[in-house]
Amino acid sequence: MRSRFSRRTINNFWGYFFVMPSLLTFLIFSLYPMVDSIILSFQRLRLTGREWVGLSNYQKLLDETAFFTILNNTILYALLIVPFGVLLSLIMAWLIFRLPGPAQTFFKSAFYLPVVTSGVVLSIVWLYLYDPAFGLLNYLLGLVGIEPVLWLADPTFSLISLVIMYHASHWGGSIIILTASMGGIPRELYEAASIEGASIVRQMISITVPLLRPALTYVSILGTVASLQIFTEIFVMTRGGPNYATTNMVFSIYEYGFIRFDFGRASAVAVLLLIVTVSLAIAQFRVLRSNIEY
Repeated sequence: MRSRFSRRTINNFWGYFFVMPSLLTFLIFSLYPMVDSIILSFQRLRLTGREWVGLSNYQKLLDETAFFTILNNTILYALLIVPFGVLLSLIMAWLIFRLPGPAQTFFKSAFYLPVVTSGVVLSIVWLYLYDPAFGLLNYLLGLVGIEPVLWLADPTFSLISLVIMYHASHWGGSIIILTASMGGIPRELYEAASIEGASIVRQMISITVPLLRPALTYVSILGTVASLQIFTEIFVMTRGGPNYATTNMVFSIYEYGFIRFDFGRASAVAVLLLIVTVSLAIAQFRVLRSNIEY
Protein backbone atom coordinates (compact mmCIF):
# COMPACT_ATOMS: atom_id res chain seq x y z
CA MET A 1 0.00 0.00 0.00
CA ARG A 2 2.80 2.40 0.93
CA SER A 3 4.73 1.69 -2.30
CA ARG A 4 1.58 2.21 -4.38
CA PHE A 5 0.91 5.50 -2.57
CA SER A 6 4.51 6.63 -3.13
CA ARG A 7 4.39 5.72 -6.82
CA ARG A 8 1.15 7.68 -7.29
CA THR A 9 2.65 10.65 -5.43
CA ILE A 10 5.70 10.61 -7.72
CA ASN A 11 3.50 10.38 -10.82
CA ASN A 12 1.41 13.31 -9.61
CA PHE A 13 4.55 15.30 -8.86
CA TRP A 14 5.89 14.91 -12.38
CA GLY A 15 2.46 15.71 -13.82
CA TYR A 16 2.28 18.97 -11.87
CA PHE A 17 5.94 19.66 -12.69
CA PHE A 18 5.33 19.61 -16.44
CA VAL A 19 2.03 21.50 -16.17
CA MET A 20 3.51 24.19 -13.89
CA PRO A 21 5.03 26.46 -16.62
CA SER A 22 1.72 26.73 -18.47
CA LEU A 23 -0.20 27.09 -15.20
CA LEU A 24 2.08 29.89 -13.97
CA THR A 25 1.81 31.66 -17.31
CA PHE A 26 -1.98 31.53 -17.09
CA LEU A 27 -2.04 32.71 -13.46
CA ILE A 28 0.42 35.58 -13.98
CA PHE A 29 -0.58 36.88 -17.42
CA SER A 30 -4.30 35.99 -17.59
CA LEU A 31 -6.01 35.34 -14.27
CA TYR A 32 -4.17 37.94 -12.17
CA PRO A 33 -4.68 40.83 -14.66
CA MET A 34 -8.37 39.87 -14.95
CA VAL A 35 -8.93 39.89 -11.18
CA ASP A 36 -6.88 43.07 -10.77
CA SER A 37 -8.90 44.77 -13.51
CA ILE A 38 -12.15 43.93 -11.70
CA ILE A 39 -10.72 45.39 -8.47
CA LEU A 40 -9.41 48.47 -10.32
CA SER A 41 -12.91 49.17 -11.67
CA PHE A 42 -13.86 50.15 -8.09
CA GLN A 43 -10.78 52.33 -7.64
CA ARG A 44 -9.17 55.50 -8.95
CA LEU A 45 -5.52 55.22 -9.92
CA ARG A 46 -3.32 58.12 -8.81
CA LEU A 47 0.43 58.74 -8.82
CA THR A 48 0.45 58.19 -5.06
CA GLY A 49 -1.44 54.91 -5.27
CA ARG A 50 -5.00 53.63 -5.56
CA GLU A 51 -8.09 55.21 -4.02
CA TRP A 52 -11.26 53.19 -3.41
CA VAL A 53 -14.26 54.94 -5.04
CA GLY A 54 -16.88 52.19 -5.02
CA LEU A 55 -19.33 52.35 -7.93
CA SER A 56 -18.23 55.84 -8.97
CA ASN A 57 -16.58 54.65 -12.21
CA TYR A 58 -19.73 52.80 -13.25
CA GLN A 59 -21.90 55.79 -12.34
CA LYS A 60 -19.78 58.10 -14.49
CA LEU A 61 -20.15 55.72 -17.43
CA LEU A 62 -23.93 55.62 -17.08
CA ASP A 63 -24.01 59.43 -16.90
CA GLU A 64 -22.31 59.70 -20.30
CA THR A 65 -24.69 59.79 -23.25
CA ALA A 66 -21.96 58.51 -25.55
CA PHE A 67 -21.59 55.32 -23.50
CA PHE A 68 -25.05 54.10 -24.48
CA THR A 69 -24.17 54.74 -28.12
CA ILE A 70 -20.99 52.70 -27.62
CA LEU A 71 -22.91 49.88 -25.92
CA ASN A 72 -25.46 49.90 -28.73
CA ASN A 73 -22.67 49.75 -31.32
CA THR A 74 -21.05 46.80 -29.52
CA ILE A 75 -24.26 44.76 -29.55
CA LEU A 76 -25.05 45.88 -33.10
CA TYR A 77 -21.69 44.55 -34.30
CA ALA A 78 -22.57 41.13 -32.85
CA LEU A 79 -26.08 41.13 -34.32
CA LEU A 80 -24.87 42.11 -37.79
CA ILE A 81 -21.86 39.80 -37.80
CA VAL A 82 -22.73 36.54 -36.05
CA PRO A 83 -26.06 35.36 -37.56
CA PHE A 84 -25.17 36.21 -41.15
CA GLY A 85 -21.56 35.07 -40.68
CA VAL A 86 -22.53 31.65 -39.33
CA LEU A 87 -25.07 31.23 -42.15
CA LEU A 88 -22.46 32.30 -44.71
CA SER A 89 -19.91 29.87 -43.25
CA LEU A 90 -22.44 27.03 -43.31
CA ILE A 91 -23.38 27.64 -46.95
CA MET A 92 -19.77 27.98 -48.10
CA ALA A 93 -18.72 24.87 -46.13
CA TRP A 94 -21.59 22.91 -47.69
CA LEU A 95 -20.62 24.01 -51.19
CA ILE A 96 -16.93 23.25 -50.60
CA PHE A 97 -17.68 19.84 -49.07
CA ARG A 98 -19.39 18.75 -52.28
CA LEU A 99 -16.24 19.42 -54.32
CA PRO A 100 -13.49 16.85 -55.03
CA GLY A 101 -10.48 16.74 -52.70
CA PRO A 102 -8.02 19.06 -54.52
CA ALA A 103 -10.73 21.68 -55.09
CA GLN A 104 -11.68 21.50 -51.41
CA THR A 105 -8.09 22.12 -50.40
CA PHE A 106 -7.81 25.13 -52.71
CA PHE A 107 -10.98 26.86 -51.54
CA LYS A 108 -10.36 26.16 -47.85
CA SER A 109 -6.89 27.65 -48.20
CA ALA A 110 -8.26 30.65 -50.09
CA PHE A 111 -10.88 31.39 -47.43
CA TYR A 112 -8.45 30.83 -44.57
CA LEU A 113 -5.67 33.04 -45.96
CA PRO A 114 -7.22 36.36 -44.78
CA VAL A 115 -7.55 34.90 -41.26
CA VAL A 116 -3.77 34.53 -40.89
CA THR A 117 -3.09 37.88 -42.58
CA SER A 118 -2.29 40.84 -40.34
CA GLY A 119 -5.37 42.81 -39.36
CA VAL A 120 -3.45 46.04 -40.00
CA VAL A 121 -2.63 44.96 -43.55
CA LEU A 122 -6.24 43.99 -44.24
CA SER A 123 -7.45 47.29 -42.84
CA ILE A 124 -5.11 49.28 -45.07
CA VAL A 125 -6.26 47.32 -48.13
CA TRP A 126 -9.89 48.04 -47.29
CA LEU A 127 -9.06 51.70 -46.71
CA TYR A 128 -8.07 51.86 -50.37
CA LEU A 129 -11.22 49.98 -51.40
CA TYR A 130 -13.37 52.45 -49.44
CA ASP A 131 -11.49 55.56 -50.57
CA PRO A 132 -14.17 58.09 -51.61
CA ALA A 133 -12.17 59.47 -54.55
CA PHE A 134 -10.11 56.54 -55.88
CA GLY A 135 -11.62 53.48 -54.20
CA LEU A 136 -12.71 50.44 -56.19
CA LEU A 137 -16.20 50.37 -54.68
CA ASN A 138 -17.03 53.94 -55.66
CA TYR A 139 -15.57 53.28 -59.11
CA LEU A 140 -17.95 50.35 -59.55
CA LEU A 141 -20.87 52.46 -58.32
CA GLY A 142 -19.90 55.16 -60.80
CA LEU A 143 -20.21 52.66 -63.66
CA VAL A 144 -23.92 52.33 -62.92
CA GLY A 145 -24.47 56.03 -62.32
CA ILE A 146 -24.47 56.08 -58.51
CA GLU A 147 -22.81 58.96 -56.69
CA PRO A 148 -19.69 58.20 -54.60
CA VAL A 149 -20.36 57.08 -51.04
CA LEU A 150 -18.38 58.25 -48.02
CA TRP A 151 -18.08 54.72 -46.68
CA LEU A 152 -16.09 55.52 -43.54
CA ALA A 153 -16.91 59.21 -43.07
CA ASP A 154 -20.71 58.95 -43.16
CA PRO A 155 -22.28 57.70 -39.89
CA THR A 156 -24.94 55.92 -41.95
CA PHE A 157 -22.42 53.68 -43.73
CA SER A 158 -19.34 53.57 -41.47
CA LEU A 159 -20.41 50.74 -39.15
CA ILE A 160 -21.88 48.73 -42.02
CA SER A 161 -18.60 49.16 -43.92
CA LEU A 162 -16.63 47.60 -41.07
CA VAL A 163 -19.14 44.75 -40.85
CA ILE A 164 -18.77 44.05 -44.59
CA MET A 165 -15.00 43.96 -44.21
CA TYR A 166 -15.32 41.54 -41.30
CA HIS A 167 -17.51 39.16 -43.30
CA ALA A 168 -15.09 39.24 -46.21
CA SER A 169 -12.04 38.24 -44.18
CA HIS A 170 -12.81 36.54 -40.86
CA TRP A 171 -14.84 33.40 -41.46
CA GLY A 172 -12.21 31.10 -42.98
CA GLY A 173 -11.64 29.22 -39.72
CA SER A 174 -15.36 28.61 -39.27
CA ILE A 175 -15.63 27.28 -42.83
CA ILE A 176 -12.84 24.77 -42.18
CA ILE A 177 -14.40 23.63 -38.88
CA LEU A 178 -17.83 23.11 -40.46
CA THR A 179 -16.36 21.35 -43.49
CA ALA A 180 -14.46 18.94 -41.24
CA SER A 181 -17.60 18.33 -39.17
CA MET A 182 -19.59 17.49 -42.29
CA GLY A 183 -17.09 14.73 -43.00
CA GLY A 184 -18.14 13.03 -39.76
CA ILE A 185 -21.80 12.70 -40.74
CA PRO A 186 -22.58 9.12 -41.85
CA ARG A 187 -23.14 8.86 -45.60
CA GLU A 188 -25.89 6.31 -45.00
CA LEU A 189 -28.18 9.08 -43.79
CA TYR A 190 -27.89 10.94 -47.09
CA GLU A 191 -28.33 7.72 -49.07
CA ALA A 192 -31.51 6.88 -47.16
CA ALA A 193 -32.81 10.42 -47.69
CA SER A 194 -32.08 10.18 -51.44
CA ILE A 195 -34.01 6.90 -51.66
CA GLU A 196 -36.94 8.61 -49.96
CA GLY A 197 -36.81 11.36 -52.59
CA ALA A 198 -35.37 14.18 -50.47
CA SER A 199 -33.74 16.96 -52.47
CA ILE A 200 -30.23 18.23 -51.76
CA VAL A 201 -31.61 21.30 -50.00
CA ARG A 202 -33.94 19.16 -47.87
CA GLN A 203 -31.01 16.89 -46.94
CA MET A 204 -29.05 19.92 -45.80
CA ILE A 205 -31.93 21.28 -43.71
CA SER A 206 -33.03 17.96 -42.21
CA ILE A 207 -29.70 16.12 -41.84
CA THR A 208 -26.68 18.41 -42.13
CA VAL A 209 -27.82 21.33 -39.99
CA PRO A 210 -29.18 19.30 -37.03
CA LEU A 211 -26.09 17.09 -36.88
CA LEU A 212 -23.82 20.14 -37.08
CA ARG A 213 -25.35 21.82 -34.04
CA PRO A 214 -22.32 21.15 -31.78
CA ALA A 215 -19.99 22.68 -34.39
CA LEU A 216 -22.44 25.52 -35.08
CA THR A 217 -22.58 26.26 -31.34
CA TYR A 218 -18.79 26.43 -31.20
CA VAL A 219 -18.54 28.65 -34.28
CA SER A 220 -21.35 30.91 -33.09
CA ILE A 221 -19.88 31.49 -29.63
CA LEU A 222 -16.39 32.15 -31.00
CA GLY A 223 -17.86 34.52 -33.58
CA THR A 224 -19.75 36.38 -30.86
CA VAL A 225 -16.66 36.80 -28.71
CA ALA A 226 -14.64 38.00 -31.71
CA SER A 227 -17.35 40.43 -32.88
CA LEU A 228 -17.55 42.01 -29.42
CA GLN A 229 -13.78 42.53 -29.38
CA ILE A 230 -13.16 44.20 -32.75
CA PHE A 231 -10.34 46.71 -32.32
CA THR A 232 -7.70 46.70 -35.06
CA GLU A 233 -10.12 47.58 -37.87
CA ILE A 234 -11.64 50.43 -35.86
CA PHE A 235 -8.26 51.76 -34.77
CA VAL A 236 -6.77 51.78 -38.28
CA MET A 237 -9.81 52.74 -40.36
CA THR A 238 -12.09 55.06 -38.34
CA ARG A 239 -10.62 55.72 -34.87
CA GLY A 240 -14.15 55.22 -33.56
CA GLY A 241 -15.69 57.95 -35.69
CA PRO A 242 -17.47 59.66 -37.11
CA ASN A 243 -19.16 60.91 -33.92
CA TYR A 244 -18.85 57.53 -32.11
CA ALA A 245 -20.60 55.76 -35.00
CA THR A 246 -18.09 52.88 -34.99
CA THR A 247 -16.80 53.02 -31.41
CA ASN A 248 -17.34 49.80 -29.46
CA MET A 249 -16.53 48.90 -25.86
CA VAL A 250 -13.05 47.56 -26.64
CA PHE A 251 -12.06 50.78 -28.40
CA SER A 252 -13.51 52.82 -25.52
CA ILE A 253 -11.29 50.82 -23.12
CA TYR A 254 -8.32 51.96 -25.21
CA GLU A 255 -9.53 55.58 -25.15
CA TYR A 256 -10.15 55.68 -21.40
CA GLY A 257 -6.98 53.82 -20.49
CA PHE A 258 -4.34 55.03 -22.95
CA ILE A 259 -5.63 58.41 -24.09
CA ARG A 260 -7.38 59.78 -20.98
CA PHE A 261 -5.35 57.64 -18.55
CA ASP A 262 -8.52 56.93 -16.59
CA PHE A 263 -7.70 53.29 -15.82
CA GLY A 264 -10.51 52.91 -13.32
CA ARG A 265 -13.18 53.75 -15.86
CA ALA A 266 -11.42 51.65 -18.51
CA SER A 267 -11.54 48.69 -16.13
CA ALA A 268 -15.24 49.34 -15.51
CA VAL A 269 -15.92 49.14 -19.26
CA ALA A 270 -13.90 45.91 -19.40
CA VAL A 271 -16.03 44.39 -16.63
CA LEU A 272 -19.24 45.39 -18.39
CA LEU A 273 -17.91 43.92 -21.64
CA LEU A 274 -17.15 40.68 -19.79
CA ILE A 275 -20.73 40.57 -18.51
CA VAL A 276 -22.16 41.18 -22.00
CA THR A 277 -19.88 38.55 -23.56
CA VAL A 278 -20.64 35.87 -20.97
CA SER A 279 -24.38 36.58 -21.12
CA LEU A 280 -24.53 36.25 -24.90
CA ALA A 281 -22.36 33.12 -24.87
CA ILE A 282 -24.57 31.43 -22.26
CA ALA A 283 -27.72 32.38 -24.19
CA GLN A 284 -26.30 30.93 -27.40
CA PHE A 285 -25.17 27.76 -25.69
CA ARG A 286 -28.62 27.20 -24.19
CA VAL A 287 -30.32 27.72 -27.55
CA LEU A 288 -27.91 25.74 -29.74
CA ARG A 289 -26.59 23.03 -27.44
CA SER A 290 -27.27 19.47 -28.53
CA ASN A 291 -26.61 15.96 -27.26
CA ILE A 292 -26.68 14.38 -30.70
CA GLU A 293 -24.44 11.33 -31.13
CA TYR A 294 -23.78 9.56 -34.41
